[in-house]
Amino acid sequence: MRSVMSKHRRILFPASLVLFAALVSGCQGPALPLVSSEVVMDNEGQTILQEDFGYPDTDEPQVTSSIVTLQEDAETGLHLHEAPMYAYVMEGTLQVTYLVAGVETIKVYEEGEAIMEGLDTPHNGKNIGEGPVRVLVVNMGSPDLENTVMLD
Repeated sequence: MRSVMSKHRRILFPASLVLFAALVSGCQGPALPLVSSEVVMDNEGQTILQEDFGYPDTDEPQVTSSIVTLQEDAETGLHLHEAPMYAYVMEGTLQVTYLVAGVETIKVYEEGEAIMEGLDTPHNGKNIGEGPVRVLVVNMGSPDLENTVMLD
């Protein structure tokens, strides 16, 4: 009798594991893809100020990236960019005041927005939200161009 019970246990135990695994996997939601992609800017040919732009004509291209953080109420100070600059707002709300031909133009950027920044246009960024603003900045320049020129 013992050998019959032992034989049944050897069969039932693995079978119960398979059944348990099937039940547990059925309780999970749909599987998430291991890799996904979300386009945040696609083939942009103009800056946020509707200016056409081109990449520097150079034999020494330079790409520089950084994450700029502004605490509550902080400002960047008046500055401009000599080379094309891509920006992606990772967190917070950023207000940018541009000086175009002596006239102020104000734009507000929220978390998840991507822009091509204005070229050679004085502007000041300010955190107008609660909590920090974090912006991924990618400059596409050359040794002959300054990524950022402070004007204050």
